[in-house]
Amino acid sequence: MGFKKTGKTFLATKIIEDLVGNGYRVAAVKHVHHEFTIDTEGKDTWRMARSGASIVTSISPNEMAIIFPKQTHETNSDELLGKIFQEEGIDVVVYEGFAKLYGGSPHVYKILTVRKSEDIGLIEEISPPVVAVFRLENTSLPEIGVPVYGPELSQDFFNHVRRSLGLVK
Repeated sequence: MGFKKTGKTFLATKIIEDLVGNGYRVAAVKHVHHEFTIDTEGKDTWRMARSGASIVTSISPNEMAIIFPKQTHETNSDELLGKIFQEEGIDVVVYEGFAKLYGGSPHVYKILTVRKSEDIGLIEEISPPVVAVFRLENTSLPEIGVPVYGPELSQDFFNHVRRSLGLVK
């Protein structure tokens, strides 16, 4: 969790690489603030969704995309994703963003990303557990009782994340 341009995507990809490299099945969920659609207006899948389909799936030789048009889908996103992740045997879900939605949840492990020292103020708006703070630059930060890492990520960081998630002892 963090403000724009604080290294959230960079950090998420590094954590995913580490977890996958250690044999875990990982799902990634990206929060998009602006109105976004994976679909393209006028294309077949777009037309199917607009005609009222509750789920539209696009399958190619390389990948599969499942589109749940918001206006036709009744189940909440967490419940639906939980079912998919369970069915797919996902061990860890890495969420990028979602500070407002999950920042207050005691069930979500958080890493705060910062670029400038004033970015650390966001920690006051999120609830524990906060696993670590990742600083994109060598910014001096006040002592906050949470381990601070970055910008070069060490094996110690990844070990700390896995331990915090209960994946290793």
